[in-house]
Amino acid sequence: MTVATIISKTDLARRTRQIVNQARRGGAVIVESYGEEQVAILDAADYRCLRAVAAYYAWPQQPSPVTDSSLAPRGLDADEVQQAVVAAEGDAQAAWNRVLKAYLDGDISLGRAAQLLELSRFELLERMTRLGLPSPVNPERLLTALTRAQAGTTEPQSLDELRREVGLDDDAPPTRRPDLGGRGIRRRTGS
Repeated sequence: MTVATIISKTDLARRTRQIVNQARRGGAVIVESYGEEQVAILDAADYRCLRAVAAYYAWPQQPSPVTDSSLAPRGLDADEVQQAVVAAEGDAQAAWNRVLKAYLDGDISLGRAAQLLELSRFELLERMTRLGLPSPVNPERLLTALTRAQAGTTEPQSLDELRREVGLDDDAPPTRRPDLGGRGIRRRTGS
C-alpha cells in the first residue's frame, strides 16, 4: 500500500500544484492542522476504486462464480455499465461500482474490467495492488499453486488454463473472492 505524505495546511497553500501532481501519480497526501488530520487528497481514479470496493464489501454477498463454482460467469457489457450510470443520474461512480462488483464476483476478468473502465489491464492491476485491494494475482494464490506443485497434487496445465485460473485471461474471471489486505504507513513531511 502507498505511503501517505502528511503536510500542513500552509504547505498545501504554498505547494498546491506539486501536491496535486503527487496525488495524481498515486501518492496520497494527508493535510493536518494543529496535529489533527483534516482531509486526504488522492487521485480521482484511486478514490473511485476505493469507493467501489468498499461498496462491494458493504453489499450482502450473493451467489456468484467466485463463491459457487457451479455458477457460470455472467459477463458484463458496456450497455449495462451505461445503464447503471443513467440509473444513478449520471454519477460516474456507478460505473466503477458495477464493473468492480462484476470483477470481484468473478463475472468478468481483470482485463474486461479495465476495458470497461477505459484503463489498461496493467494500470488497473497496479492501482489495485498499490491500494492494497483484491487482484487476481496475489501472494496467497501463488503460494497455494507452489505448494500444490511441490506436493505433486496437481495435474499439468496448459498455459491457457493457468492464465484462466489466475484471472489473467481477458475472457476468464478470477477463480475466487480475494481478501482485502494491507494498511497504510504514515510519513511526515513539511511543517
